[in-house]
Amino acid sequence: MTDAGRLQHVSSGGLSLLVHGLFLVGLVFSVSWNNPPLIPVQADLWTELPEPPPAIPILDPPPAPEPLPAPEPPPPVKAAPEQVDIALEKAERKKREEARRLEETRLREERQAELKRQEELRQQEELKRQEETRKQEELRRQQDRERQEKEKREQARRQVEQDLARQMREDLEAERAQLNALQERSRASRHARLVDDFKLRIQAKIQAYVRLPYRLTGNPEAVFEVSLLPNGEVVRAVLVKSSGQPAYDTEVERAILKASPLPLPPEREAAQVFREGLILKFRPSAEAGGGA
Repeated sequence: MTDAGRLQHVSSGGLSLLVHGLFLVGLVFSVSWNNPPLIPVQADLWTELPEPPPAIPILDPPPAPEPLPAPEPPPPVKAAPEQVDIALEKAERKKREEARRLEETRLREERQAELKRQEELRQQEELKRQEETRKQEELRRQQDRERQEKEKREQARRQVEQDLARQMREDLEAERAQLNALQERSRASRHARLVDDFKLRIQAKIQAYVRLPYRLTGNPEAVFEVSLLPNGEVVRAVLVKSSGQPAYDTEVERAILKASPLPLPPEREAAQVFREGLILKFRPSAEAGGGA
């Protein structure tokens, strides 16, 4: 059925209901108009019965009044066309109001559903954001732990390298010290050998200039302290210990001065030993020559 047919059907049904309603209202109004009004009733209460009144002669009853004619029923009320249009307009307005309320209810429910859906989406987004934040925080903590472990490993590696480097330095220093000690001992030994060698050379040169006295007895020892210049020139010769035979002591002193300049080692340090005061020991026999 189309909207126009439904509207016509509703309009006919509404008109019929309206007519019947008006008829019923008129009928009720006509019935209530014919009913007499209610009169209140009063009653007196007596404690004693009064004396009977004197007898009243009985008279003939008055003639009964003639019954009133029954009222005619009101004519059926017919609805005016204007009232029908007003009723139809009211019905249409009521229908539109109902439809508007239904639409508002539907829209309100849709809005509530949309708000609920948005709230659920917001909660899901919030949960998702919290989960993402938790994951990022966990990742950051994991990275911090890894960085700390890496720093610990790096620190341990640096400590090992430092220990190894220190151990190597100590070993090198110990080896260098040993080498220096060996070099020093070697140098001292070479220096001592060099000094002893040049002392023998000096004594041999001086011994070549010694002429033994005629009356020399035994194998006496004469000790002299000889001072030299850097070029080996003899500055002086001092008798430190006499041999007990003055002729031999004088002959040795003469030979020392005669042998000047004496041979010196080329190394400055070794030559310094001879310049600071050289102690020479002399004996008449060739094999008995000695030094300080």
